[in-house]
Amino acid sequence: MEGYISRKRLGDFGQYRDQLRCWDTDAVQLSRGPLSIAFDCFDAGDVVVSHLKFDRDAAVRTVRKPGWHALISDISPKRWCGIDLPPGAFLTIGPGRETHVVSHQPWDSISVVVRCDTLAAWETPLGELVEWDPSPERSILASDRGGVERLRSWTENLFRAPMPAGIGDDSVLWLAAIRERLRWHLLDVLGHRTSPRAMSPVHRVARYDLALAALRMIQPETDRRITVTDLAQGLGVSARAVEYAFSSVIGMSPAQYILAERLNKARHHLMTYGLSGRSVTTVAFDHQFENLSRFAHQYTRLFGERPSDTLRMARTAFHHA
Repeated sequence: MEGYISRKRLGDFGQYRDQLRCWDTDAVQLSRGPLSIAFDCFDAGDVVVSHLKFDRDAAVRTVRKPGWHALISDISPKRWCGIDLPPGAFLTIGPGRETHVVSHQPWDSISVVVRCDTLAAWETPLGELVEWDPSPERSILASDRGGVERLRSWTENLFRAPMPAGIGDDSVLWLAAIRERLRWHLLDVLGHRTSPRAMSPVHRVARYDLALAALRMIQPETDRRITVTDLAQGLGVSARAVEYAFSSVIGMSPAQYILAERLNKARHHLMTYGLSGRSVTTVAFDHQFENLSRFAHQYTRLFGERPSDTLRMARTAFHHA
């Protein structure tokens, strides 16, 4: 039996994605300024506990990998699958479930991702969640606010505590104690009920499905610049309808979102491709930015640094490593 704790401080959502093994995630920074991500993770093999914080507005798409079930405590408010979640909301998300989250406040969430066979062996109501794969409206579980706060406090203490050195009896006992305490805290969040219960009533914001369909058209595009007209024609609606859906669900126009996503992809590639000798010009052209001056201006306005600064810092970090 093995386990480890890692505490990462990152500056790019691509770097964050590279840390994950239980789920696939794509994120787009939406608000201006340097991005700072704090990602603390405890990995026990079949149970992964993580605490994620960052300080920019963002749109996040996540898919849980097969065989893994997630329990999420959203400490900060978010718009999840078109539903406005209050602070302290508690979610259950089954394998393969795709979720979309928009946050316009500093992000703070705790994720407990468990292998389905491990979760099934836990006592009710936790074990019952293996068969619980409801609609998003029923994925928000009724929870005890005090239990959510106790889980948050325990998680923060977990990441501050030292790990036993090596792999031996102390390590085995340490992992067993953490698993048992985690299970107890999850039951505490659910109020020690004998069966899970969805929070009711909850409603999606208007036009969420249209905004989601537009997002699914935007995300795969890499070879060409998709426009609002392309979205409207592909979805069989007016450009005004797409504009209104994006404004309602994501809080910005589709054109602004498309630009932010292209800039985010360019930033990630500057932080990775730059190590192999690629230039700012090459990366800009790869992402259909034909006017280099305009690209540098838009990039600097969003991320608070020039693309050449990003490339230089990535190369410096690589050489220091």
